[in-house]
Amino acid sequence: MPTKVVVCDTPDGLAQLQYVLIKSGAALEIETVTDGLRAVEVSARTRPELVVAGIETESLSGAELVRRLVAVSPETKVICWADASPLLAAEMLQAGAAAFVSKDDGAEGVFRAMRAVHAGPVALSPDVAGDVATLLLDEASRVERLEATISEISEQLQSMTTAKADFLANVSHELRTPVTVAKGIAYVLKNRGIPREEEDEFIGHLEASLEKLSMLIEEMLIVADLDRGTLSLELTQVDLAPLLRQVADESARQFPAVTIEREIHESLPASADPVRFIEIVRQLLHNACRYSPGDQPVLLKGRRMDEGVVVSVTDHGEGMARQTASKAFEEPFSAGEDILRKERAGVGVGLHMARQLVVQHGGILWADPLPSGGTRVSFVIPAHEGDHVGRPEDLGSDPLDELHSLSEMTP
Repeated sequence: MPTKVVVCDTPDGLAQLQYVLIKSGAALEIETVTDGLRAVEVSARTRPELVVAGIETESLSGAELVRRLVAVSPETKVICWADASPLLAAEMLQAGAAAFVSKDDGAEGVFRAMRAVHAGPVALSPDVAGDVATLLLDEASRVERLEATISEISEQLQSMTTAKADFLANVSHELRTPVTVAKGIAYVLKNRGIPREEEDEFIGHLEASLEKLSMLIEEMLIVADLDRGTLSLELTQVDLAPLLRQVADESARQFPAVTIEREIHESLPASADPVRFIEIVRQLLHNACRYSPGDQPVLLKGRRMDEGVVVSVTDHGEGMARQTASKAFEEPFSAGEDILRKERAGVGVGLHMARQLVVQHGGILWADPLPSGGTRVSFVIPAHEGDHVGRPEDLGSDPLDELHSLSEMTP
């Protein structure tokens, strides 16, 4: 018994297909149409085993034509014949087609697909199958990349959530002491019977506590402005040497148990915001003093180089791992130690704030853990407004400076 076949295409397409099908000698009962709606009517009436559909026919075409053909004759297998396109092939297969043949494969490719789908499986012409496989691989790779990105974002969100919780705990830890001291002194001062010298001492402690609170709040506000991009600098040509000495004197008074050694050139002209420059050095110097043993000095150096003014602060404490330093640079409120075992003051904004302020100046800041113990934090401020600098290649000839290249290689 001959196989019933409905062929729907343009007149040129029909001519090619009829020639090949007749030439094949196969037992076929062929009915041809050039209109999509007519193909649906014929299929509903004759219930053919195969429909060969060019999907650019009149009145009805594309995926809708395939869906209609499948709907009126569910047992019919639809073979689409169109220009090669993996997306179009996927669309036709989703609509219910049993095969998709590229126009490039010619009418012979259609006949091969007819024999293949008559046996049961879905058929694709080789070039279309290759394109579909490539598309699937690309989509799989894209999905894999998206999954990796989503995983990374999830980790970042989790890290941010943890950092927020740590920050709140850190701030609570840092604010509790000065607030408690201030409340206690205020209570004591209500007693007018205390000696005058003790009253002066209490007032001094109260002023120190309020100064610490003020500094903490100012630090957090500066970091917030930096992260929002709303902090503006007032750059001017200024001699940084006196400012370095001023911060060193101030830190020496605040940390009397720590010796602050100085190697500062007589004059250090640069383009800087004096207030923000002092804040940078203060953060680095205070951080070094907090983490330096009492019997070990902290070294503050300031010198002129081709890149601009190079300032470095070196302590001889336990040292800071590169990972910890990197996190402190990139993330505000990273204290670098467990909040529950904090032994030193600070909410963790120092290194982050200092780096951001240096970048605002057009400079660069970095940290070197030293093999002998301790950490050296250095930064460069451009000599002239508008200059942008990189890390100096030569930091000098003293032993600590010569360790720079070595420390870069240490894990």
